Amino acid sequence: MLKGSSRRQFLKGFGIAAVTIAAGGRTIVGRTVDSRSSYNLLVVGDSFIWGQGLEEKDKFYKLIADWLETNGPLPGLPVDLKVKAHSGATIKLHQDAAQAYKKVGRDEAHEYHPEVNVGFPSMFKQVELAANEYKIAANARGADLIMLSGGITDISVAKLLDPFSDPALLPPLIEKYCRDDIYELLVHAAELHPNAVLTVVGYFPIISAKTHGSKLFNGWLESMSFPRILKPFANNPMTRSLIFRKIRKKTMLLSKIWIEESDKNLKAAIAMFNAQSGQSRAVFVPSPITEDTCLETPNTLLFRIGKKGRSEDPLYPGRQAECRKALPELKRSTGLDYPVRYCEIAAVGHPDPAGSRAYAEAIKAVIADHVR
Repeated sequence: MLKGSSRRQFLKGFGIAAVTIAAGGRTIVGRTVDSRSSYNLLVVGDSFIWGQGLEEKDKFYKLIADWLETNGPLPGLPVDLKVKAHSGATIKLHQDAAQAYKKVGRDEAHEYHPEVNVGFPSMFKQVELAANEYKIAANARGADLIMLSGGITDISVAKLLDPFSDPALLPPLIEKYCRDDIYELLVHAAELHPNAVLTVVGYFPIISAKTHGSKLFNGWLESMSFPRILKPFANNPMTRSLIFRKIRKKTMLLSKIWIEESDKNLKAAIAMFNAQSGQSRAVFVPSPITEDTCLETPNTLLFRIGKKGRSEDPLYPGRQAECRKALPELKRSTGLDYPVRYCEIAAVGHPDPAGSRAYAEAIKAVIADHVR
């Protein structure tokens, strides 16, 4: 039987619990039980975070979604996975695409198969589309966790590794896209998804001194649609020593600039955002893929070019068909010209299943203390 102050404390505690329930949660024996029916995971970005070439079960966002169901704020809470990322997405809609779309009256929200590498919908549009879908579903919270990557498609891998470019021109481009535009994307995403933790996933080295020279040269020739029958004349010890050695050395330098500058500027964007928001809402995930495991190294964690010019991913046949259908139509209707062959082998240089698992583990290590 409760007496005096004990009874008053009980009633006071009961009143606090009632207020908590009215506010949308409930308190039981000193712990708060979340009233959410699901944990909302939103994936925004480019081919990297989309998981180019991977089956759904192997994509690192799916591995994270599965992990959250047992390790999230409430174990057993279903994860509502919404993926807006797609191959080729740029952070903002580029001017040439915007003008071409406007000319033919096409909305940026027009979607292509996510394996087809086109710049639209942009990442800005992706977070807007997701926010609208949450509202339609009467989900006022929006996303609880946003995983994103961005910056490399705004520059393009071809430009990043252009052996005839001036390396001094690369850092300012990376700063613009990986710092300034990513910062603006974080602000935009936070405004539309006010409860979300924002996770920026870092890129990886493209090539290194451990990259196999002839295999790299073969991939380069494939990306340019070089006639396969002529490859032995172009890719042999003599031509590699005369021509490709200098090209390889230059691309290794560019790759090193890319990984160092992109990491630095993505972290700077996060620091700017957290300072502006007054809390640590955004976090950075460094790449688990290193110069030892990047493209065409003995222990690579990335998809490679296989026999007959096919990329070694399971989605190659379907992507080839989609690229051959979508890109000629896009050119006819808007004038925007995306290389079909580059689209077909787009999985090359993206994490394979083992690389994806490595990224999932890296993400878990960073977000474990931040999911809420």
